[in-house]
Amino acid sequence: AGAEPVLTREQNVSDWLQTRGAFDDHQDQPLSLQRYLRGMATGEWDGAEHERALAEATVGAGGALVPAPLSARVIDLMRARTVVLRAGGVTVPMTSQTLALARLTGEGSPAWKTEGANITAADLTFDRVSFTARTLVRRVDLSVELFEDADPSSEDVIARSFAGQMAVEVDRAALLGTGTAPEPRGVLNQSGVTLTDHGAAGSAITNYDWWLDAIGAVRAAGFEPTAHVQAPRSSTSLSKLKEATTNAYLTPPAGLLPMLTTRSVPINITVGASTDTSYVFTAQWDQLMLGIRTGFTLRFLGERFLADTLSYSFVAYLRADVQLAQPTAFV
Repeated sequence: AGAEPVLTREQNVSDWLQTRGAFDDHQDQPLSLQRYLRGMATGEWDGAEHERALAEATVGAGGALVPAPLSARVIDLMRARTVVLRAGGVTVPMTSQTLALARLTGEGSPAWKTEGANITAADLTFDRVSFTARTLVRRVDLSVELFEDADPSSEDVIARSFAGQMAVEVDRAALLGTGTAPEPRGVLNQSGVTLTDHGAAGSAITNYDWWLDAIGAVRAAGFEPTAHVQAPRSSTSLSKLKEATTNAYLTPPAGLLPMLTTRSVPINITVGASTDTSYVFTAQWDQLMLGIRTGFTLRFLGERFLADTLSYSFVAYLRADVQLAQPTAFV
């Protein structure tokens, strides 16, 4: 377990797979997800010899295991759009369905000693955090026209369509997941995370105090916060704060962290008599770990969608889990 890599936002799954010899990306022509999907859907492989060879090796009755270079590309696009990873969360590539990593739970305390006195042991203590790959399913519909009229830029359009849908749900699960199988357990429902209420029925935003208090709470737990993650509405409300006397926009105080927004944070939470409250997550985000299998599976849904909407439909399966290295780093 100790040898498993941890990838920061700047490190690509694609590069990591290449270092392991998982694929050879030195082709005369880079592999294309668009050409691969077009061949699967239409049976036309003109100009897609490499993709056809990969498809013939991986297509089965239950779908197709997307070749490693294309899987890695989509996964890296998803990671780039996942807000909890942009905030500093790390990726742990999973090479099996389950994975256990060691986690530090206690550091002991150093102590002064007098000459000749016994040394008091202050051992490090560890437990383990276990990832279990959970299955995330997304269907993507692509028009026949997109395939027929595709230009070179369509590679990004298709790959980003898969990646964007996955990123939104990964963010939601990482922040709010219930932990009831098959859903991962998100930050909100992890034991040890600090939960702070602001009023029995919520309360309107009037200043930056809650954000500053959250920064202080993370620091008081011995961590250095790196970002706030919140709904777009929260950031908009802060940006519209005004001075009471001059009506000038309020200057943000020194010491605020970057505020990252995601529509995965809801704005319709019921608190007491209120039904429109929301959450703000403040943390040292490198303590959040996204365990992710380094491949995903596609299944082509064939004639039904061609008949109904003249479109090709694919179901994509991604397997991942979320764990916190140190829950007390989160408020």
